[in-house]
Amino acid sequence: MTPEGRCALELLKSLSADQEAHYVTTTQLSIYERRLARLYRDWSRHRLNSVLALLEGTNKPLQIPAAGIVVALLVNRSTSRDRALIRFAADPERSVINKAFFSPVQAFADVLSPNRRRSDISEQLISGWMLYEARRRIGTAIVIDEGRDNEHDSIWIEADSEALVVDLVARDLVRGHRTRVGPDLFVEAFDRLVHELRRASRALAGFGLAHERPRDTQRLRQLFDHQLRRHIEAST
Repeated sequence: MTPEGRCALELLKSLSADQEAHYVTTTQLSIYERRLARLYRDWSRHRLNSVLALLEGTNKPLQIPAAGIVVALLVNRSTSRDRALIRFAADPERSVINKAFFSPVQAFADVLSPNRRRSDISEQLISGWMLYEARRRIGTAIVIDEGRDNEHDSIWIEADSEALVVDLVARDLVRGHRTRVGPDLFVEAFDRLVHELRRASRALAGFGLAHERPRDTQRLRQLFDHQLRRHIEAST
């Protein structure tokens, strides 16, 4: 029930059951208007503070599987609407795309967090919660254009935001209570992800979704390495 519904129910319960009709005064309504205004103000403030904490890196760091999704999108050059990853509305196409991204992200996480439970990564990567975890922490740089009336969704990272996204992912990988991810370990994880993504390229190409290019991948690898080293140096 919505807050407005709860207020209406409380107001109705306060009215006399002996009368067939009731007149609600503005004074009675103003009590609930003030209550709702305070509630929504507090909710908005909490949400704003949460978003600011995420973007400033003062909250819990991005989970490694969610970081893997971001890296996989960047490696696949899903950085424009024309090269967007398609999230199909139904199987079997949806399962093919999920599987194509599951192995690369799994390989990435296995290197960076070998002691975690493998079940922590859902095979529904693109259609599951981890994509939204990445979106919530990185913001509108990740575009999720949701289709209407059972149309397919399009997912991409804004090309102009690539450097910002790389910086945010690198920052989160070297902070928090978990083991810090160093450049050498990240490069190993990155290379494993790329290897698995290339293995899945035939499945992606069948839908026109394979966009990885070795030259761009090497540039991205160097950019991550640089940002990781910068954040590690800044934190010591």
